[in-house]
Amino acid sequence: MKIAVREISDEKVRIQENIPASAWEMDGNGIVFVDSINIDCECFRAGPEIMVEAKVATQSESICSRCLKTVRQSNLQDFKCSYPIDSQEAILDLDKDIREEILLDFPMRVLCVSDCKGICPGCGVDLNSQSCKCEKK
Repeated sequence: MKIAVREISDEKVRIQENIPASAWEMDGNGIVFVDSINIDCECFRAGPEIMVEAKVATQSESICSRCLKTVRQSNLQDFKCSYPIDSQEAILDLDKDIREEILLDFPMRVLCVSDCKGICPGCGVDLNSQSCKCEKK
């Protein structure tokens, strides 16, 4: 998402964009971003800075850390960034910062449900759907 700095005034300027998730190459560590990254920003000047208030919506698929099922998640994020006006060129490129915010907000461990029972380490049965027949010690 690129913004012409001269178009940003003291009044908020709203910019919306849908970016294909594949364009940012964010997949990795068992996470696949699907559909589009929906970005809704408001930009304005605040003294010597440009303020950006962003709302970002993503869809991702990852693997449950306990039972290894595929989990599809909708993620909504709100964040703010500021950029000094004097150090900016004619165009303000927000892509790197938005991408970074999305990745930093992603949970370290994903669960299919909050009380996922996982899989039995002995027989490999999914404990969410079946009872384990392993001998209890």
